[in-house]
Amino acid sequence: MNIKRYIAGTVQEALQMVKREMGPEAVILETKTIQSTRGAARAGKRVEVTAAMDYDPRPIGATAAEGPDLQEVLERYRYLEEELKEIKNALLLAEAGNLMNPEIRYNRGLKTRYLNFRRFGLMPEMIDHLLEEGGTAPGKGNESAADILQDSLQQVLGRISISPQAGGARDRKIVAFIGPTGVGKTTTLAKLAALSAIKQGRKAALITTDTFRVAAASQLETYARIMGIPVETAAGRGEFLKALQKHKDTDFILIDTAGSSPNRKDTIRELKKTLEVPEPIHGYLVLSASTRYQDLLHIDRQFGTLSSKSYIFTKLDETEDPSSMINFLVSRKEPVSYFCTGQQVPDDIEPASKKKVASLLLAKMRRGAEKTKNEVSIYGSGESTERRSTRPQSRSFQSGTAE
Repeated sequence: MNIKRYIAGTVQEALQMVKREMGPEAVILETKTIQSTRGAARAGKRVEVTAAMDYDPRPIGATAAEGPDLQEVLERYRYLEEELKEIKNALLLAEAGNLMNPEIRYNRGLKTRYLNFRRFGLMPEMIDHLLEEGGTAPGKGNESAADILQDSLQQVLGRISISPQAGGARDRKIVAFIGPTGVGKTTTLAKLAALSAIKQGRKAALITTDTFRVAAASQLETYARIMGIPVETAAGRGEFLKALQKHKDTDFILIDTAGSSPNRKDTIRELKKTLEVPEPIHGYLVLSASTRYQDLLHIDRQFGTLSSKSYIFTKLDETEDPSSMINFLVSRKEPVSYFCTGQQVPDDIEPASKKKVASLLLAKMRRGAEKTKNEVSIYGSGESTERRSTRPQSRSFQSGTAE
């Protein structure tokens, strides 16, 4: 580990020195203001940045030598495979139990609605709430499957809140991009900055409080230079307040923050303290669409201390199953603002809409139908008659749930 201190007139100059000497992967350990007494020209306040770089990577052969042998890996795989089979069987039994509920089993509209919710990927507790909201009274009897599907969609969409697009109004607005590491906060900020400055012609400015990673500040400076937008680096609350004051006449201020583990409560408290300023700041909690539902809830609880908040979901292009995101949005009162579908700035972002959510739900439903169709085709053509005859209950269940 190589640790070194850099002293410069501003944080940006110090970070550039770190980048030139250690590269973009260097880690910033500390940033502070010091009083310099070296020479008349350099006397006064300076910035000291302590950075570190690991120059002692593990030997290439170490991983292979220390790793488990092939037999052990295969045993673990077989064990996991058996566990997955048990879980799948338990889920099928649970669904079969719900379908045996007389209120659902003998009510065609309710049964179809229940199956629609399941095919959307909704969790059982979500389905229970939606069925209770919709009531269990018998349907008209002449409702088509398409009508029931449309009603099911409308019911799910009615539980998801959509926020207005940021930067649309001419009033001054300050937004902060917060969330865990690796979800694309800086890229998302750049997309919204480009839309505001280039397409809407608004006066915008960027502020980054992420002084822990050299690459983050450098990336934001590159985006700002391309878009012709000023950018400020703020190490600590004092510099953050000065940056806000410097751009007091700017229409739209976008703040990039350092990613944090949701388990680092001290870091999140420090972030909240930094963002507590006289002017209201709207927090965009940036989340990945591929994150598990329980993890999304945990992240939201830990970062949910801001008074004004909405969600931005990234990486929709990297997941085939948006169920976790949909379940999360159905369970939250706060709105979703944007969806991101790639890395391109500013193209791969769109304002959240009910239409987009509906398309995701229907796509999930279609993929499930295709998968079921393929599985039925394989069992129907690839197995012997004797083997197929041992699965009458499974086949009957599949045909019964296809209504």
